[in-house]
Amino acid sequence: MTSPSRVTLVTGGARRVGAAIVRACAARGDAVVIHAAHSVDEAERLARALRHDGARAAVAIADLRAPSAAAALIAEAHAAFGRLDVLVNSAANFVHAPLLQITPKQWDDAFALNVRAPFFLAQAAAMCMMPGGVIVNIADHLAFETVPSMVAHAAAKAALVHVTRTLARALAPAIRVNAIAPGLVAAPEEWSEADLARFLKHVPLGRAGHDDDVANAVCWLVDASYVTGVVLPVDGGRGVSR
Repeated sequence: MTSPSRVTLVTGGARRVGAAIVRACAARGDAVVIHAAHSVDEAERLARALRHDGARAAVAIADLRAPSAAAALIAEAHAAFGRLDVLVNSAANFVHAPLLQITPKQWDDAFALNVRAPFFLAQAAAMCMMPGGVIVNIADHLAFETVPSMVAHAAAKAALVHVTRTLARALAPAIRVNAIAPGLVAAPEEWSEADLARFLKHVPLGRAGHDDDVANAVCWLVDASYVTGVVLPVDGGRGVSR
């Protein structure tokens, strides 16, 4: 188990992958700050459950699409436990629309939450983290694929990959910055079994991923002290099938 003095902020930490990351970090002894924008009740329930099990947990609410939200959230997370050691940028939206119908607002929303927020969160975190700090960005396998109806989301995640690599270079050696590119973790609700089967034909491991697959990868990157600037695919091998 790692030192209980470490503090981890997980954006989008109330549900699904974000919540799995929060639980995995808490299980390792971290104090966790669970960020939520709309899923406030879920964040509070998760924090109560963790505290019941002996972990230290706090909740921070912010709409990260607001330009001033990133710096304020980092300040709140730092104040919660007196330090900040790990930032996991997991908050995301998924703009999904026919390519010729995507609006400027949808495009801007995709970039605001998936690129601008992680960058300015990292910028603010870098100014308060001690040497040895870690930032992990949650990208997407779509950053490396062309799906017309997901072009806004995919372009934003591709930009996040570039931001990750640039931050890794700029913040070294004091702070390591990496990313994870998950594959399919949960099938879209509108998919049929046939849709899922078609997708899995191109996944060598033959299954969709689980939230814990991503959470375990985050924990590995936090501990991997000689790794920075990488984008780790957690996609069942889909990348080698493209």
